[in-house]
Amino acid sequence: FTAARALPPGHVSVTDLFEDYLPSDHPLNLDEMLQNPSEYELPLGHPDFADMMDVRHLETPSIAVYFDHPNATESFIAGRALPSGHVSVTEMFEDYLPPDHPLNLDEMMQNPTDYELPLGHPDFSTMMKVEE
Repeated sequence: FTAARALPPGHVSVTDLFEDYLPSDHPLNLDEMLQNPSEYELPLGHPDFADMMDVRHLETPSIAVYFDHPNATESFIAGRALPSGHVSVTEMFEDYLPPDHPLNLDEMMQNPTDYELPLGHPDFSTMMKVEE
């Protein structure tokens, strides 16, 4: 938010997730604020967003990859698309995605410049193990 990075398209409604926990004087439309962060300023002493996201309870997959597999997170952030013929990332990870996660991972990985990893998203490499 402080880096003025907007929520990616298709992100789950943050307003819906947090509305039951907001103080009564908190602005309600969190989605509007997070989709247009340069138009808003966090008040001094606002809790860190990372402290509000706990994904440790989620099951983490362990997908086998070859020893020379590129770092998927670095590739995604750098805007490098999946190579043609890559196996379906959606099929590999669909059983592990939280219910509010955008489902079409193949679309996201083939067009990484259209998407941004949300703050606190697990590093892809933690979900892959190198085959020996």
